[in-house]
Amino acid sequence: MFLNGMNVLAANKLFSESQPGQSLIERPLGFIDIGARGGAHDLVEPIAKYTAVLGFEPDQEECVRLMKNPDVYQPWANFVLKPVALADKKGEAELKLLSASTNHSLLSPNVKFTKRYGMTKWEEVGRCQLQTDTLDAVLYSDDMKDFSWGEFIKIDTQGTEYEILCGSKKVLAQQTLGVVTEVAFCELYQDQKLFSDVAAFMRDQGFSFYGFTNLHTRSKKLLNKKSYATRERLIYTDAIFLKDPLPGGYVDLISPRGCYALFVIALLLGFYDYALELAYATWLLKSDKLEAERIEQLIKQVSRNCTKKTSADLLQLVNTVKENPEWVNVAVGGFVDKRRPYCDYDDTLNVSPLPKTL
Repeated sequence: MFLNGMNVLAANKLFSESQPGQSLIERPLGFIDIGARGGAHDLVEPIAKYTAVLGFEPDQEECVRLMKNPDVYQPWANFVLKPVALADKKGEAELKLLSASTNHSLLSPNVKFTKRYGMTKWEEVGRCQLQTDTLDAVLYSDDMKDFSWGEFIKIDTQGTEYEILCGSKKVLAQQTLGVVTEVAFCELYQDQKLFSDVAAFMRDQGFSFYGFTNLHTRSKKLLNKKSYATRERLIYTDAIFLKDPLPGGYVDLISPRGCYALFVIALLLGFYDYALELAYATWLLKSDKLEAERIEQLIKQVSRNCTKKTSADLLQLVNTVKENPEWVNVAVGGFVDKRRPYCDYDDTLNVSPLPKTL
């Protein structure tokens, strides 16, 4: 159901002719990807040609490798990759190299904790020295003024997201409408700030917490889930923060451009009902009927939950269970997990005639 695929939203005539679409055509969305190993995050692929990407990846060799591949930089309106390690201050730091390159961090792994859950990808295998800088210092330098950098920010730096945000207060205040950042609920790394710290900081900057993406959990696996049901400990996920100007948010007013950017970010993250609410409460108040119809049709189109597809998926699950009866608990659990991010029906079930056991 979520938007995915290169330029699927940008190619939609309903979007490109809308006021938010026209705003992005005139000035691409300024997306910052902090922790850009592998290239820009697929979150913004649906509007790639209307997106200017600024990526940060401290691994110099990875940056060189990426910039040799046209598939990495050509889809975007603009693509800049900086081999810079971001933090809360400028200075020297030591990068801890772990057994999985995606887990490298400026923090040391919490070895006792990771061994408890058999997390072998968090084993330290080396170290290297590097220089750090703040996002504010980079963005407000003379050579970085061509784009609206930082309207949308994604951060995944293995434990130092809080420190990076602390070094980004200026851009958060002046430019940013949405942030997706990895957060932890226990210390995978020594002295790591946790979700509660990040949430409190972001609230102070005027952002509302809107939800999580996929949840990552762990247990000791002492019980076989083919036969037993047990909850697992929530370890980490990505948290979504929006600068919401509607009642209950922490800001009163954002610019017309900010409304358009926030609307697009909500679409990319699957908050379709909120996107429509935002449109009704802001620019559609003064727009013509055609624009209102265009926005309503667009959102209904991209959020359409096809009942035939749901039925087909359910029948496939039934067949899988019939063919592998010993895996029924795991198969059903996986079916639920896959749909969990967008299957929010609690409010609907509260007022529906369906059995409460569903």
